[in-house]
Amino acid sequence: MLGDINSIMDFGKQAQYLRETDQSAYCLLKRIFKFDSQIGYQVIPDSFQKKVLDYFGRRDASGNIIEPLEEVVERIEKQKIIKITNRWTGESTLFNSLRADRPGIKGADLEKEKKYVLQLIQKSEEGCDFCQAEKYTPEDVFGRIKGKYSITAANIAKYDVWSSLVIFKDHNPLNFSLDEFDDYLKTSFTWFEAVYNHHPQFIFPFFIWNCMPRAGASQIHGHCQMLMSKEPYGGVETLMKAGHDYKKKVGADYFNDLYQVHHSLGLSHENEDTHFFANITPLKEKEVVIISKNPFKDFQSKKTIFKILRCFIDVMGVFSFNLSISCPSLNKKEKFPYIIRIVDRGSLLKSTADMGGMELYGSSVVADDPYKIINILKDVF
Repeated sequence: MLGDINSIMDFGKQAQYLRETDQSAYCLLKRIFKFDSQIGYQVIPDSFQKKVLDYFGRRDASGNIIEPLEEVVERIEKQKIIKITNRWTGESTLFNSLRADRPGIKGADLEKEKKYVLQLIQKSEEGCDFCQAEKYTPEDVFGRIKGKYSITAANIAKYDVWSSLVIFKDHNPLNFSLDEFDDYLKTSFTWFEAVYNHHPQFIFPFFIWNCMPRAGASQIHGHCQMLMSKEPYGGVETLMKAGHDYKKKVGADYFNDLYQVHHSLGLSHENEDTHFFANITPLKEKEVVIISKNPFKDFQSKKTIFKILRCFIDVMGVFSFNLSISCPSLNKKEKFPYIIRIVDRGSLLKSTADMGGMELYGSSVVADDPYKIINILKDVF
C-alpha cells in the first residue's frame, strides 16, 4: 500500500501500486517521467572492510557502531540506484540507496554548525557595505526603492543589463519574520515595475536568493538578486517550453499534472491555493517546488514560502540555500504560473563542494530522500 511506502528507494513499488490501483495516476506518472532501478555491484577487499565499517556502519546516539560488519559490507557491495528523468524538461536525478540512508546533521553536529554560522555572521558585520547601503552601494538610474525592512541597490558587478539587489535592514540573512519577508518581495516587485516603466521591452522578472557564501552569495548580509530581461532566462524558458509543448501534445496543463503526479506519490501538500511538492527530479538536496499565484502580491503564497523557508532553517538545519522565483512576463502574453524552487546547498562546515562535474554536465546525484522532506513539511503545516 502506498501509505506504507516512505522512501524514494521504493519508487518501483510506488509505481507498481499506482498501476494496480489507479491507472490514470500511473499513466500520468509515465507521461511525465521515465524511471529505472538497477543494482551497482563492487567487491570490498578484506583489508578495506574495517575502514568501510567505520565510514558507513550505522551508529547509536552515542556514536557506537551497532551494525554487523557483514551487513555493512553487503550494503556497500550491492547498491541500489534509482534514476528518474522528466521527459519534458530533461531534468534527471540519481538516488543511491547508500547515500539516501545517511543520517542527517543533528545533535552535537547541528549545534556546532549553528555556533559556526552565528560567529561567521557576527564577524562579517565589521566593515559591511550593505549595513550602510545608501553610502556604499550604487543605485539604479531611477533611484532607490525603499521598503520598511529593505532597500534596493544596483548590482556593482551586474549579471545582466538590469541586475540589482534588495538589501535587508537586518544583517543576519537567517533572521527574518513574515512581515520582513513580505516586505522583501513587495520591494522587489516595485523594482520590477520601475524597470518595466523605464524600459518596457524588459518584461521578464527573475528573483534569486543566494543565502550565505556556499550558495553563491558574495556578501553575508541578507540580500536577494532581482533581474529583468527581454527574453526568459534559460532555466525559465525550459519550464515555459515544457508547459507549451505539453499543452500542444497532451491538451492539459503541465504544471497541474506535475503536481498531481507528486500528489499521487504522497509527495505533495497544499496551503489553500498554494501547492508544493518534494521534487522527484531535484537539482540538489531537499528541493521543494511551489506553484502559486503571484507571490509578490498574494499574501497566502508569501506565507507558504515563508513557512517552508523557516522549516528549512529552524527544523532541518539548512543555513545555506538557493531560492528562485520564475515569473510570467509583466505583459502577461503567455500562461505561466509562478514557480518557486528552494534547494539546500549543504553544511558550511564541509570543505567539499555540493556540486561537481556530474551535476554540471551529467545528472544530479542526490542524497536526501524526498519522502523525508515532505513529511517534515507536512508537520509544519
